Amino acid sequence: MSIKAYAEAQGLEITSVNGLVAGHTCVEETWAAMQRAARFSGTPRLVGFSSIDTFPEVLWLAQRARETWEGVHIALGNAIATLNYERILRQHDCFDFVIVGDGELAFTKLALAVANDAAVDHVPGLARRDDQGHIVCSPATLVDLDELPRPARDELPTVLADGFAASVFSTRGCPYRCTFCGTGAMSAMFGRNSYRAKSVDAVVDEIEYLKSDFNLDFVFISDDLFVSKHPSSQQRAADFASTMLRRGIDINFMVDIRLDSVVDLDLYKHLHRAGLRRVFIGLETGSYDQLRAYRKQILNRGQDAADTVIALQRLGIEVIPGTIMFHPTVQPDELRETARLLRATRYTNAFKFLGRILPYPGTQLYQQYSDAGYLTSEWPLGQWDFVDPEATRVYQDIAGLIGPNPEITFDEAEAFFLARLDEWDELIAHRTAPVAS
Repeated sequence: MSIKAYAEAQGLEITSVNGLVAGHTCVEETWAAMQRAARFSGTPRLVGFSSIDTFPEVLWLAQRARETWEGVHIALGNAIATLNYERILRQHDCFDFVIVGDGELAFTKLALAVANDAAVDHVPGLARRDDQGHIVCSPATLVDLDELPRPARDELPTVLADGFAASVFSTRGCPYRCTFCGTGAMSAMFGRNSYRAKSVDAVVDEIEYLKSDFNLDFVFISDDLFVSKHPSSQQRAADFASTMLRRGIDINFMVDIRLDSVVDLDLYKHLHRAGLRRVFIGLETGSYDQLRAYRKQILNRGQDAADTVIALQRLGIEVIPGTIMFHPTVQPDELRETARLLRATRYTNAFKFLGRILPYPGTQLYQQYSDAGYLTSEWPLGQWDFVDPEATRVYQDIAGLIGPNPEITFDEAEAFFLARLDEWDELIAHRTAPVAS
């Protein structure tokens, strides 16, 4: 919707189709919606797709568009496209272009070039095949977020009617380089200045507009990282809270943070007064060593993540934990500790016990798993097997209980999970027991 708003501000006619918002259950429904849009607006000259973990569906839709609309140009964007533009253009000829990095300026300049049958060499961050079939990419431009128009809100009434929240973004990118994260990997491509923030006044203006025009009582600030431990970021968060309070904007909100973003509880008391009611924290795992393996250094050795979670809860802030339960070399002790963290957060969704890490192509984690021989399938998402066959059996048993049983309680799932870990521990003890001669 940000790309759409920017393109329309440049005089382009943009029609959007969002299968998620529309509640589509299959790609055929999305394709039918695209065809309806074309019948209403005319045969498209350019179709843009966005993909993170829906590449097979997007590929299917792109192939239908290629077969149906003669002369159409097709572009792909978002983190996975940015990280893998060469592979995509080499393997999938239905895509003419990949937008590398920010989409607003690049897609709009591309659309203007396509509409005017002009050259695309000047389009920043555009990967394509040249006349000899070689893959080339022009340097990307990092957009000043304060120069963007507010995102289009065409879809918001449907989002609200379905019981979901409106969202705004106040930053883009991430200053950290966790091995599993596509955002961090993409930020690394563009250097130290890739993590950018809107001005506090611009963010508060947009929230005030949403409050007044849509009568909202809750908004999600959808940044990958709203506040870091850096003093300037802490100050910006405090300024945001102060501005919300000074302007009397009565709305609750949610943000994403890291555990080490909680430097001073007074900041979170201030944010709570301004309306902060929920935070998402990527706790990932209860293992200090595994956190370091992920390059997610949010704890000192011996520090308990549960202490920070509980401190936030005592302020009246709900904590939604991000956890990575299973990875190729996971062992019972780590799983037990991660389950303990889940219990501490009071987040009682049993499906948390099924979490498996996803190695996104282009991330450090993906390369590590490939080098170690863990991957059983490399594209479009890395699929892996457990090193220990007993881990496979444990995961299958837990998935067999929880997966087909959406009504299962957290307590029931936890009891089974821990009992299954006890059995795994007994097997390990049996394996390592000395053999009498």
